[in-house]
Amino acid sequence: MTPLPRGALNHLLQSLPPERPDPFPHLTDLNPDQLLQRRVEITGQLKTLEQERHAIDAELLEVFSEAELRFGVRAPGGWVLRQRNRTSWDYDHETRDAIRDLQQQAQRDGRAQPLVSTYLVAVQEVTQENPNRQKRVECNDM
Repeated sequence: MTPLPRGALNHLLQSLPPERPDPFPHLTDLNPDQLLQRRVEITGQLKTLEQERHAIDAELLEVFSEAELRFGVRAPGGWVLRQRNRTSWDYDHETRDAIRDLQQQAQRDGRAQPLVSTYLVAVQEVTQENPNRQKRVECNDM
């Protein structure tokens, strides 16, 4: 292996990006039991926030029309609220035990019924860098 030229290592070290500060410095002093307790606390907070988000979404679904939500409702800060649909399938017992090809056949021949759920997704628009690109931010249901 060839040795690095004089000063190359120093130049390399100086060109490295600065380290980002730890976003959670309060966690460094916690022992495993305290970390577990904090995890439980956060889970509870997330469940409460998720319930609040569902209540807000239900209200917004009543306020805005399906067409408005499908095309997007602008919100402060460059956010756009859009409605999305997701389809699930409910199979009879026999089909549930079958392989994927049988499930697809059941969907085609009507033995499976679509279950469509509606949910909202928040999308933050990126304006300067690439106006056609959007950052997708969404929370999955628990």
